[in-house]
Amino acid sequence: MIALVKLYEKLKTRDGIVREVAGAQPYAIYENGILNQPEGEISEVFPNNGKVFVHESFEAPKIDTFKLFELIESTTFDKSRATSMKYILGKEIYNVNLLEVLDLDETITTDKALIVDKLTKGIYIPFSVSSAILFRTADDFLIGPIQMEFIDGLYMMKDSTLNFVPYYQQEIDIISILDGYKNQERLFSTNQLVEQNIIGWVDVANEQRVISDALKQLKDNMELGELSRKMILRLKEWYGSGRAREPHLQERLHRAIYMFESNTLSAEVVDQFSKLILDLELTQEIIHNETKKAFENEYDTFLKKHEKLIKECERRKQELQTIEERYSQIAQALEIVQSSYISLEQNIQSKIEKLHQNFSDVYAEQLALNAFPNMQSSNIVSKVNNMNGYIQFQSTVGQRLYDFSTFSETLNNNLSCFKGSDDQRVLASIVNAAVLLEEPIIIYGEHCFELAQCIAKTISCEQTISIIPEIDRFSLDELHHQYTNYSSVDDVKSIIIHNPHTTEGLYSLPSYFKHNKWIDAELVPNLIIITIDSLEDAKIFLDQIVHKPLINSADYISRFTNKRTIRSLQAAQTALDLFKNYDVYRR
Repeated sequence: MIALVKLYEKLKTRDGIVREVAGAQPYAIYENGILNQPEGEISEVFPNNGKVFVHESFEAPKIDTFKLFELIESTTFDKSRATSMKYILGKEIYNVNLLEVLDLDETITTDKALIVDKLTKGIYIPFSVSSAILFRTADDFLIGPIQMEFIDGLYMMKDSTLNFVPYYQQEIDIISILDGYKNQERLFSTNQLVEQNIIGWVDVANEQRVISDALKQLKDNMELGELSRKMILRLKEWYGSGRAREPHLQERLHRAIYMFESNTLSAEVVDQFSKLILDLELTQEIIHNETKKAFENEYDTFLKKHEKLIKECERRKQELQTIEERYSQIAQALEIVQSSYISLEQNIQSKIEKLHQNFSDVYAEQLALNAFPNMQSSNIVSKVNNMNGYIQFQSTVGQRLYDFSTFSETLNNNLSCFKGSDDQRVLASIVNAAVLLEEPIIIYGEHCFELAQCIAKTISCEQTISIIPEIDRFSLDELHHQYTNYSSVDDVKSIIIHNPHTTEGLYSLPSYFKHNKWIDAELVPNLIIITIDSLEDAKIFLDQIVHKPLINSADYISRFTNKRTIRSLQAAQTALDLFKNYDVYRR
């Protein structure tokens, strides 16, 4: 099947990306050399609102375009689905003469000059034209066909060298369709115009060619060797003499006479016309055009002769442009890095000052965390060792926990002391998974250290080491040595490290914790908690620890920690083998 199809551009969203694709809607069917409206509703002949399927590789047009296309019936058409399309857009048909018909209000008989004016100076058309235009006058003459192009709001003749356009007296099959998107009537025909039906010609040449041809005809037919003030009279005399037998040639002379008469020269200028002919604007324009044409010919010859050299120059030019762009990008990146470095240096210095200012407060809080009554033993340790960091065990013996439910309830009760909660057991499940996988948990925010202490006190009160390392004296060997302070292999053991990204462990800690999974020693932490005051300052450190849970302390703590709050926490210790048997999903 061949159909008259409108191609248009539409937006399509796939995987969150919006892009332009082609859409197609048929309006008429081409059969036996003519266009016909489909029998029945268009949506019945072409299901899915009269659309046809267009492959995504088909380039979307910038403007709506009417063309003839082959339609291929789909083998996957499903009538029961409203979105299923019966036809697929095939190849474009080029061997059929598709013409768009445009009606004019003027007649050839009385308004030929107005028609010439529209064709030569431009005509307004309220829609986008994609085919050659056949103009139909009010007295049913057909002018054309003419290829038109859109320039500055008007449609102009595409071929500026046209001289005469024929007009016919012929009946043709014209189909009228309604472009539903813009609600405009469009007229199309596929009939061939017969040369024997030519009635006359419409002069569409520009004024320069009209005058030039008129002078040439005078010279060829009357052997006029000079231009004088009698030129107009000679033109009129020849116009009425019958020597110009063809009507369109007579019209051409008439246009030339009109142009000369509407631009009358003074007697002195006419007397000097022959001497000053080269200074005339028309003559200068002709010379300019001929010179330009000769230059373009010579330039084309030069380009062909030096094609390899020109390509090499263009390639070098593109390479230079690429290098300049790359240099600009590198310069911008360097500027950003320098700015980031200065900002990071300022942030680190500010963090150092803050750590020094808050060290005494943190020290007091750590002492307070050890204020629980000694119920069974006196294993509390609080000291500063060779790591120059504050290290301590969390507390003495606390309540023994034997299942996940008891652990989550105890943790939720402890969080309530900070006006927080874990009713959905999200935090408890994260802690359970971290112990099973031996992966770090990262807690950030204003009260990150307090939340870490609360978690550790709930699950490993006896077996917790808390470290606030000094900035420039952090040692992995010393950190590993501290594991000997753990007293029980069978219990859950925790370690809390505060702001490690400000120390020399910035790059070594991530690989160190990964290595801990493979060592044979049993006195290693089962739960690692890293606390960070600011995610922005720790970006380099966090980029090395991927797929680790990030916990915002503000989600679970909303009140500042004090000694009374710490004393009210319920200490608890869990056996490691029992913890691994917790049923996280049991409610």
